[in-house]
Amino acid sequence: DNLSKRLFVTSGADTSLRIVNINNTSAPVQIARISIAPYGIDMTSVAAKDGLIAVAVIDSTGKTANCKVVFFDSNGNFINQVRVGSNPDMVIFTPDGKKLLVANEGEPNGDYTIDREGSVSIINLSNGAAALTQANVQTAGFTQFNSQTLDARIRITGKIQSGGSFLRNSTVAEDLEPEYITISDDGKTAWVTCQQNNCIATLDI
Repeated sequence: DNLSKRLFVTSGADTSLRIVNINNTSAPVQIARISIAPYGIDMTSVAAKDGLIAVAVIDSTGKTANCKVVFFDSNGNFINQVRVGSNPDMVIFTPDGKKLLVANEGEPNGDYTIDREGSVSIINLSNGAAALTQANVQTAGFTQFNSQTLDARIRITGKIQSGGSFLRNSTVAEDLEPEYITISDDGKTAWVTCQQNNCIATLDI
């Protein structure tokens, strides 16, 4: 159908979502350009499912603040937006399209004076994107592991600075940086890559 012949692409050069007709794969045609500027200053990921488009957006407060996911229809019309965690790095729908998972990397700022906790947001879309409120967003974090002894092969190396001086070590939750997600066919389990930490987290959706 027409929707399955569309490609949705993030363009960092002008902070836009491009919709491309790939009916003829040897000659793709751009059919729309949607500016993300009304919603934020950058974007990191886009996913499409059954005519619903989700874009991870970094807003004007920057990547170390809680950012957002913005939803559009397949023609690029705005539907809704919700807040997620810090520096959302990937969005992915469950196979049934009823949930969207967001890898919130929680990447530190350049001088490591701020290191937000990494997490995964789960957005419940059972009632449709238009009906979304912030109450439909749950976030799974890693604070429960702060007091646990981890496998030595998991790398926890962050050091929080203050005015150029060492302040403290990052906690496990702060240092873990979820970046990519894959989901089981039954939509019940997600595997989350924390590549800087040399580990994969298993999430019970």
